[in-house]
Amino acid sequence: MRINKSGVLGVLLTTVVAGRLAAQVPPSQFVNFEGAQTNPIRISADGTRLFAVNTPNGTLSVFDLTTPSSPALIAEIPVGIEPVSVNINPNVAGNNEAWVVNQISNSVSVVSVSKGIVTNTIYAKAEPSDVVFAGTGLAFVSIARSNLVNVYSASSHVLLKSIPLTGEEPRALAVSPNGSTVYVAFALSGNQTTIVPAIRAPAPPPPVNPALPAAPQVGLIIDATNPTWYPKVIQYTMPDNDVAAISTSTYAVNYYSHLGTINMGLAVNPQSGNLYVANTDALNTIMFETALNGHIVNHQISSVNPTTGKATIWDLNPQINYSQLSDPNGLATSLAMPTAIVCDPTGTYLYIAAFGTDRVGIFNIAKGTVANFIEIDPQAIGAIVNPASKRGPRGLALDSAANLLYVLNRISNTISIVNLANNTVSAEIATGSFDPTPIAIRNGRGFLYDHKLSGNGTGACASCHIDAEMDLLAWNLGNPDGDMSYLYENSTCCSFHPMKGPMTTQSLRGLANMEPYHWRGDKPDFAAFNGAFAQLLGGSVLPDADMTAFTNFINTIVYQPNPNLNLDGTYPATIALADYPGVSASPLAGQGYFLNVDFNPTTEPGVTCSFCHASDPLGSNGVVTGTGTNLNVRIPTGGGPGAEQPFKIPHLRNMYQKLNQNFAAGAVSVNGFGFNHDGAITGLYAQAGQSTFGSIATNTAQKQAIDAFEMCFPTGTVPATGYSRTLNTASVNTPPAQSDWTTLQGQALAGTIDLIANGTIQGQLHGLLYQPASNNYVTDTTGLGPFTQAQLTAFVVAGDTLTLMGVPPGSGNRMALDMNSDGVKNGDQRHRLATKLITAAR
Repeated sequence: MRINKSGVLGVLLTTVVAGRLAAQVPPSQFVNFEGAQTNPIRISADGTRLFAVNTPNGTLSVFDLTTPSSPALIAEIPVGIEPVSVNINPNVAGNNEAWVVNQISNSVSVVSVSKGIVTNTIYAKAEPSDVVFAGTGLAFVSIARSNLVNVYSASSHVLLKSIPLTGEEPRALAVSPNGSTVYVAFALSGNQTTIVPAIRAPAPPPPVNPALPAAPQVGLIIDATNPTWYPKVIQYTMPDNDVAAISTSTYAVNYYSHLGTINMGLAVNPQSGNLYVANTDALNTIMFETALNGHIVNHQISSVNPTTGKATIWDLNPQINYSQLSDPNGLATSLAMPTAIVCDPTGTYLYIAAFGTDRVGIFNIAKGTVANFIEIDPQAIGAIVNPASKRGPRGLALDSAANLLYVLNRISNTISIVNLANNTVSAEIATGSFDPTPIAIRNGRGFLYDHKLSGNGTGACASCHIDAEMDLLAWNLGNPDGDMSYLYENSTCCSFHPMKGPMTTQSLRGLANMEPYHWRGDKPDFAAFNGAFAQLLGGSVLPDADMTAFTNFINTIVYQPNPNLNLDGTYPATIALADYPGVSASPLAGQGYFLNVDFNPTTEPGVTCSFCHASDPLGSNGVVTGTGTNLNVRIPTGGGPGAEQPFKIPHLRNMYQKLNQNFAAGAVSVNGFGFNHDGAITGLYAQAGQSTFGSIATNTAQKQAIDAFEMCFPTGTVPATGYSRTLNTASVNTPPAQSDWTTLQGQALAGTIDLIANGTIQGQLHGLLYQPASNNYVTDTTGLGPFTQAQLTAFVVAGDTLTLMGVPPGSGNRMALDMNSDGVKNGDQRHRLATKLITAAR
C-alpha cells in the first residue's frame, strides 16, 4: 500500500501527488501493450469502497466512499502488467480481498487491501480478461486468448474446472440474479461471414473508372448460410455464438447467437433476469469503401430472455442519416463503440459507456430507446472533435443509493463522477496518484479510437482494429472508381489495382520499422492510411501534425508474449496442432525445416522458407529472433493464392492468434477467415501445403513440424514478461517456486527482462529490483539492502510475502523503486511524507 489519505495526511498528499504527477516517464521505461480493459472499476456491495485498475501503472487503486461524491484514495497496490478487470471477493469479510485480472501477466492477483499486497498469484494463461464470483464459493475467470472459462475455489484458489468454449475471445462476465448462471460474451464472435475462395468466386464487377484495367480475380465475402454457396461450396457450419451461459453447479454450457459481432459488455437485469450485450455489428458483406463510406458498423444493445432464448436488438443511433456526410447531428448525439454496461436496481434503465464518442447513454429498457446521454469530455461537447482530450469511458460502477455513476476512462486514465440527479459530470479524478503513460501515447491514442473523426460519429480505425488488434474478419475495401497505384522496389515496379478484393484485418501491433504496410505493401508508410478518414469513415483527412502524432502512438504498441513458448523462451518439446486434431509436433524440428529445407532445388536453388520469411538470427536459446518477413513485395508468379496481385511477405508473430477456424467438409468453424490475405486458407498446416512450397507441400511430417514452429513463433516480447510468482512461507522453498525464481533471474541476466519484487520485508512494504551483475536485490529505500536471494527467502520463511515479476527491460526501476522516475525512491518518499505528517500533527 503506497498511500493512505485522511485528515491532515490527505491535505499533504494533495501537494505531493500534484508534484509527482507533473513528472514524465521516459519512453524507454514504458512499454505499451494497449491492454483491453473489460471491467476495470467496481463498487463494493455495501457502497463503502471503490476499486479501480490503473492499467498503465500496473496497480490497483482503492477509494474510500465515505463521501461518495468525493472518493478518497486510500491504497495503491502493485499487481501485474496491464490489469484490465477487478472484482471484490464476497467470501472475504470487510471488502478486504480484491481479485485483479492481468492481461499481459496471464494471471489473477489476489489482493489483501488491509495488508496492501498481493497474497497470491493465480496463473491463468492466456490473456485473462474478467472475474466474477458465483455459485458456492466459486470464482469464474474468462481466459480470452485460450477460449476458456476457468473455475477456481474463491478460498483456496485451486483450479476446479477449465471449461472450453465454442467462440472467440470470451471476455466480459456477468452473473444471473440467483447466482446459478455465469454469462460470458465473446468479444470477437464474428458475424457468420466467411470467404468464397477466389478460384470459386464469380468475376468481380467491371471498374467504374474507364481508365482502369479489368480487376483481378478475388474472393467473395458472404454469409455462411447463403444458399447460393452453402452447402455446395461452403461445406462447414458457423455457430456465431455471442454469449455462453454456464451453469455454476454442473458447468453445462448453452449459447446465444446472432447478437452482435464485437461484444464488449454484459449486464443482467436484477428484476427480469434478462441479459444485455453491448456490441457492434460489422457490415463487411457490403463491397467497396465507396458503399461503406460513413457506415461500417452498427452500434447496438442486444437483449436476451434466458428462459425463452428470444433476442431483441436495439440500434443505439436510429437518429443518424447515413446518407448525409458530414452530419453534425450525428457527431453531437452518437453513442459509438459501447463497452461497459450496467442496469439500475429497478430494471428500468441501462447505463452504457460509449467508448468511441465519450458519452454515457441512458437507455430506457421498456421503450427500447436512448432517453438521454451524458457528455464525459468537457473539451469535446456536442459536435466538437478533440482526439487529444479524449477520455474513452471503458468501465462503469453504479452507486444507486448515492445516485452516482463512476466512469473509468481508459484513455485519460481518470474517473468521471456522474451525478444522475442532473446527468452531469460533477468531478473528474485521477485513477491513481501517477500515470506513467509517455507523452507520445497520450498525444496520439485518441486518433485510433475517436469515432467523432468520422462523418457522423459512428466509425473509427478501432471499429475494426479492436484495441489495436483484429476483428478476425475480412473486408473488401476496394474502389471501382479509384486509380492504379505503384511501388518501386529494388528497381522493380509493382502495380496495384484499386479493386483489391477481400483482405483480413491486420493487427496494429509491432508496426514500427515494418514498412511498407498492408497486405499488398501498397502503403509506403503509416501516413498513407490518412485517406481512410475521408474515404472510409466519411470524415476529413488529418492535418500532418495529427497524423504524425497518430503514427508515433502506433509505433509504441508491441505484441504480447507468445503463450506457447516456455518461460525461458525456448520451444516446448511438442505442441498439439490446432488444425490437425490428435497430432502434436516439435517446434524445434519445424524451425530446422523452416530455416534449412531447400523446397524447390531445381527452380529456386537455395531458397528456404526463411529466404522470404526472414527469421534469423537464432538467439542464445536457439530460438529465432526475426519477425518472419524480409519486408519485400512479391511480384506475382505461378497460380497459387494471390497470384494475380503483388503481396508483401507477411510477418509471422501472431499466427497463434488465428487458429479457431476449420473449413473441412462437415466441420464446425468458429471463425470464417483463416490465413492468406483473404483468409481463404484454413490453417497453418494447409498453408504449408501450398504448391509454392515444393517438397514441403507433400511432406506430412515437415508440414506438421512447421505448423508447430509457427504456432510458437516469438513475438518480440519474451514469455517471462509479466510472469509472476507469489512467495509465502508455504511456497517459497517448493521446487516450482525455486525453479521459477531461477528462470526469472536467468532471463534478467540475459537482458530480456528486468526482475522486480513487491511485498513486505520484515513486515514493511517495499519494492525490489534484481541486479544481475551483483546477483542481489536493491530496495526502494535508501540504506535498506541490498539483499541476496537467500536473505529474501529467509524473510519469507519468517512470515513476509513477496511477488516476483518479470517486466520489460528498462521498466524495472519505475515499477519497483521509483514510480514516477523523479529520482526519489518510493520508500524515501513515504518516509518524507511520514515526517511531514508528524511535524504537522505537533
